[in-house]
Amino acid sequence: MSENKIPCPFQGPGQQNPEFIGGYDMIRPTDDPRESDYWISSGETVVYDAGENMGSGGNLHFSDRLRISKGAVGGCTGTVTLDIEGNPLMYSYYPPHSLDIIFVLDVTASMMSGGSRKMALAKRALIQTIEMLWQKNRETVITIIPFARDAYIPQPEGGLSYNYLGTLFTWRRSTTGGNMIGQILGYRNGSYVSATDIPAYMQSSGPIAASAELSLYNYYNYYKIRYSDIYNADGSPKPDTVLEDYLASVYAQDPQAYTGNFIEAVADNRELTPAQLPYSMHDNGYQNNTILDNLIWAIPYGEDTNTEAGLMEAYNFFKTPGFAQSEDILRRAVILITDGQANRSVNPAYSQIYAQPDSVDSDFFPDIPGGPWRYFMYLQQTLPNLISEIGNRSATYDELILALQRAWQISEKLKDSKDGNASVFVLGIEIGAQTPGPYTKEDVLDIMRTIATTGSYLHEAAENGSENPIIEELERLVKNLLVLTGSLRVTITDTINTALFDYVPGSLRISGTQDGIKLKSKSAPDITDPSAPDYTVYQKPALLPDVSDGNVAGGVITVDLGAVPFPIASSDSQAKVRLMYEIKGKGSAYGTHLHTDNDGETYASYSEPSHLTADNSDLTYSNPPHSLYFQTPVVSCCPAYTVEKFVGISPENTKYKSLKIPACQTAFYRVAVGNHTDSEAAFPLLYEAAGAATLEEAIHSTDRRILAENLTVPANSVREFTFQYKTD
Repeated sequence: MSENKIPCPFQGPGQQNPEFIGGYDMIRPTDDPRESDYWISSGETVVYDAGENMGSGGNLHFSDRLRISKGAVGGCTGTVTLDIEGNPLMYSYYPPHSLDIIFVLDVTASMMSGGSRKMALAKRALIQTIEMLWQKNRETVITIIPFARDAYIPQPEGGLSYNYLGTLFTWRRSTTGGNMIGQILGYRNGSYVSATDIPAYMQSSGPIAASAELSLYNYYNYYKIRYSDIYNADGSPKPDTVLEDYLASVYAQDPQAYTGNFIEAVADNRELTPAQLPYSMHDNGYQNNTILDNLIWAIPYGEDTNTEAGLMEAYNFFKTPGFAQSEDILRRAVILITDGQANRSVNPAYSQIYAQPDSVDSDFFPDIPGGPWRYFMYLQQTLPNLISEIGNRSATYDELILALQRAWQISEKLKDSKDGNASVFVLGIEIGAQTPGPYTKEDVLDIMRTIATTGSYLHEAAENGSENPIIEELERLVKNLLVLTGSLRVTITDTINTALFDYVPGSLRISGTQDGIKLKSKSAPDITDPSAPDYTVYQKPALLPDVSDGNVAGGVITVDLGAVPFPIASSDSQAKVRLMYEIKGKGSAYGTHLHTDNDGETYASYSEPSHLTADNSDLTYSNPPHSLYFQTPVVSCCPAYTVEKFVGISPENTKYKSLKIPACQTAFYRVAVGNHTDSEAAFPLLYEAAGAATLEEAIHSTDRRILAENLTVPANSVREFTFQYKTD
């Protein structure tokens, strides 16, 4: 028996590290994902695109579409992390497809508060965006749905239908003073509605409906607008006979009713004043407006925000047989334009409740103070409180939460390929959160990201020094409509160094984000408790694969991630996925430099798609797969006591962990018992249990062989002893 004085041993760096312990070093030099050295990149990717070069085809070159990284922390029990980051590949349709686009436009008070030009700039950007779409394909068809308390519904015969009873105050800001917005090119029916007017409005919506009939917006077409509605075949604009007829047949009957409205200048062919000009559709005024310019200029304004109502009407249109030209989800799109503020929704339990002259307040107020109001969006409350409540009350927390939840729910129906079957984009204009309110600005942005088809389909136009950031973001957003996005198909194979470590059952986890939104696996439940660590104000998209111990076999972890980024992705998308699991050192795992995986057997296998037919969206994964190898994480395991057993065919050469020896030949064994503490250690009994793979199996084994009794090992020392016997 021999004795050695050693510290916690060092397994040996680089090529000194024996192959059976884990291979050669390829250690990650940094633990900061923001640094390039954290990642191993796929380098150049070359794919074929039949739509390239105007349909003649060609190879596309991309750089670093996949990045991977692997690390480990801990000691004898460690946590291993594998990070995967994927970016898309962009292909071309040829010829560019025609699209069916529905713009859902927020026309509420917050879009024009404080003298803001948000609404005017949004209208200008809308005009330019439609023109840009027609430049790509003149067969693209546009529908515009404004929304406030409810949606203004485009009618096939022209004009916008509205729930007039819910519009009592829609006209309140119809003035050229204050915000300088006014009911541009619309009818101004006085100013504020007074309490004495309420009974007439509550008994009949006629006065409001009659006012609407005098507004120019009801004479334009907002339903399935075609290029040929605005331009001649040679590209020259058609004359706006709608405006001409309106001025002659409606405005001329009672010009004094429009006092203070911009349309006076139009009727008299006068230039707009410097105060009015910024709210026109062009910096040089209206004189050269096309029909498209004027119909968007004429879109009315409202109060309060019911995003759900606007999205619902878009859903209804796409569910209408014959509305869209194609069933291809990539050719059907909804673009929501909003500042995201002060959302309310209809209380579904009281959606048909209307105030009557004999109603009492308790019919409409919350049952519990601070609880949901029964009427929520519509002006359906009793007379004594109607004016003050609608003028001063902000949406309650419960109302706001319900409103955004229901907006998300209808967007899910819109995005479902088996339902509304449309892509949803969101242009946020100076997104803000209601104050006071349950959400921050970032919360609202996150919710808007989940309303969109994918997080990168949200674009926010904010003050950035640009003259018109709205059109800039709309242009970026529209580009995603006109490209075909592909993803890498990725499978992870991670081979644990089973000579030293075992996988800890039940420890495999997966998490990830795409475009700033946290993801969950397909079978994971929603987390609805705000106090839970992983709670989010939005519902996480279920895009990650389910993982469990079923993904682990013989120390090899295999996870098929599918397409990364997860479809539908945009040209700006990025997906980040993390796999985590725990490993536990075996008796032979000790040292300060232990490899946790097998080099050459831990990699991401990926394949790229090609686009083989120029005029459709099918991508073909026929390219051969590639392998991208992970780094080799190293941990330090210094247990208090270690026991190692080595074998050989002679007493002088017992250095092997495993060895093939013919039957009936003597095998020579060496056992090394290490004490890495600062005090002497006594071992009453050392034995081995044949066939036992775990300590639990060894304890209950009936086939034991005693190796030593009453063995004492001094502090920071190793004692060795040998024995031999013939093989069976």
